[in-house]
Parts: sequence; structure tokens; C-alpha cells
Amino acid sequence: MTAVAELSRADAPAGAPVGDPPVPPYSAGDGMMPYPVLIRLLGAATAAGGFAAAPADAPRLTARQTAVLTLMAEGHGNTAIARTLACSEHTVKNVIYDLMGRLQARNRAHAVACAVRHSLI
Repeated sequence: MTAVAELSRADAPAGAPVGDPPVPPYSAGDGMMPYPVLIRLLGAATAAGGFAAAPADAPRLTARQTAVLTLMAEGHGNTAIARTLACSEHTVKNVIYDLMGRLQARNRAHAVACAVRHSLI
């Protein structure tokens, strides 16, 4: 029996049939679940380590990566970032390449969005 069925069965009146509850035919695919069942299900999943509000495995960045990411978020190009951090443009490109891998980002904007989501900048 599924966890949803077990929680739904706990809310069922005495004498209710045992087994999985029938699935209502919703046309849009949206199911209805009683609020108390939903709260208990989410609480059980969080307590069991199923999922949490914020990911605990946020990537760790070096000070240089954080500085480059902050300047990227401000809209600076590679040349301006290199000038600000007193390093070569090639170094900036390498740092950005490593950042993209750590954040699993597709482009600069996605890297900044991921960093904001994980509270890295």
C-alpha cells in the first residue's frame, strides 16, 4: 500500500473498506488530497530526509569564484572582471568554466540564477 493510501486510510471513518482508495477521474490530471493528509505526508517525507525546502548540498565556491560570480551578476564582461580582479582574461574564463560545471549551469545568466537560488551571492 502506498504512503498516500496509508495516510488517507488513517483519516477514514471506522468500518471503511481496506485497500487503496479509488482514483477520481480528473480531466486535467490534478488530484485532490485532504489538507491534513498532505501536511502529514510532507512532514513525514521531510523528517525521513526525502526533501527539504532548501538543498543541503549547495555547491561550495572559492573566494575567486564568488568574486567572479558577483561581478557577472552586476553585468560585467570578462575583460572588466579581469581588470577588477587584477588577473588575466584567460583566468576569468577558466573560473567561469569551473563555475558552470559546479553550478550545472548552461550559460552566464543561468549561473547567476543558480547562485542566487543557493544563496551563494
